[in-house]
Amino acid sequence: MVSWPHWIIVAIIMPMAGAVLTPIVSRKNDKAAPVWALFIMSLTSLAALFLIVRVAQEGPFSYLVGGWARPYGIELHFDEFSASIGIICLIGWLALLFSYHYVAESIPKPRIPYYYTLVLLNLTGMIGFVMTGDLFNLYVFMEILSLSAYALVAVSGERVAEMAAFKYLVMGAVSSLIILFSIGLLYAVTGSLNMADISTRLAGIESRLPVMLALAGMAMALMVKAAIFPLHIWLPDAHAIAPSPVSAILSGLVVKTGVFGLLRVYQIFYGAGTYELAGLNTTLIWLGAISIIMGAFFAIFQEDIKMMLAYSTISNVGYIVMGLGLASQYGIIGATVHIFNHALIKATLFLGAGALMYKTGYRTLTDLRGVGKAMPLTSMAMSIGAISIVGIPPTAGFLCKWYIALGAFQAGQPAFGFALVFGALFIFIYYIRMVNSFYFQPPTHPEILEVGEAPVSMLFPVLLLAALCLVMGILGRIPLSFIEPAVTRMLGG
Repeated sequence: MVSWPHWIIVAIIMPMAGAVLTPIVSRKNDKAAPVWALFIMSLTSLAALFLIVRVAQEGPFSYLVGGWARPYGIELHFDEFSASIGIICLIGWLALLFSYHYVAESIPKPRIPYYYTLVLLNLTGMIGFVMTGDLFNLYVFMEILSLSAYALVAVSGERVAEMAAFKYLVMGAVSSLIILFSIGLLYAVTGSLNMADISTRLAGIESRLPVMLALAGMAMALMVKAAIFPLHIWLPDAHAIAPSPVSAILSGLVVKTGVFGLLRVYQIFYGAGTYELAGLNTTLIWLGAISIIMGAFFAIFQEDIKMMLAYSTISNVGYIVMGLGLASQYGIIGATVHIFNHALIKATLFLGAGALMYKTGYRTLTDLRGVGKAMPLTSMAMSIGAISIVGIPPTAGFLCKWYIALGAFQAGQPAFGFALVFGALFIFIYYIRMVNSFYFQPPTHPEILEVGEAPVSMLFPVLLLAALCLVMGILGRIPLSFIEPAVTRMLGG
């Protein structure tokens, strides 16, 4: 049953069909939408589990839609990198569970079914994005997740949310057009849209200028999607203003499509074997280092807890981009696993922040003083997320950053290894502010001591994710060894 060939298409169709049917299912019963969405994501997660088990047992495999062989047919390809579908399904399922009580208080009632529709569409786009073997369909799935993300930011209907969504839309639309133009250039010179086929044909292309222009365009546009400094201006408002479950999905998953897209672009050009990528690598290393420092620097001065977490995302995406740019085995392994682990960490923090806001009505560090006594479990989970994102052992954040630092030395760039450590110190400063506010400051509002923990449907996702932040650090060798073969193949080893 695990090797049934159609699981890969089921994993895409299931959430897409569920999204379309959500308004119909909930027409007569308002409470049916969250139950239906959780049911759909449970089935999708089962399909994802079978796909991950298969790639672990058999290695990468492909599915030809309609039986048409590449380059003419649509190919879905599942490799070790595609196993990120597991994290997508896990965080998506937990965010939906968290939403059950949360959205009832933060989103107008008539919009709630459409909220669940948009979340399922967003998850559909990400699942398809990590599994497609075709550049045009990479673009299509990217647009599905992007358009649904814009709408999710504005779903509350508040003017400030609509303005944040508009800024996000403008930046996203420009980057999407550049990606589409770049894909068109590659098709013009290779006559193919299939990634593996393009990689093979690039080796025989004599005119290098359009190919390098396409590479530069895709890299720049994907860095906008990933919110690398200074292309990050859309992210802080969008992530801070969106409903907290949406913030967890945006920060934990959606921005990673930018770096995942870069990973796929690297697979194409490394596979061609005839293109010099030193210039792009140097650019990524420097932008990654700047993002680490600047994201952490701006986060230090934030009083709003969600705005602080948003700037933290910029900093941590910098680690991933730096690891890819180092182009060493350790660096890319660390960067790839950090895509997964950072998703867990940031989902922990954003959902935890959402629980605090739900129970107290406050969102600034000053207003949340003393909340550690009133909500000890939620505060503990957020503290675990904080030490994990700093990179303190034995948490999930440590091993990834350690491997990226090793990758800097392996690539002969030790200075960037020290930049990584310096950035971690900055990160430590602003998360110490959060922990200090929770536990060691007298309450600004005495009534905050009387609130209790959030409902179980909100508390459970936060505690589970916090536990995974520890487990993925203690058992970190498992994902590292799982990703290693894919990185070795990509680098031609």
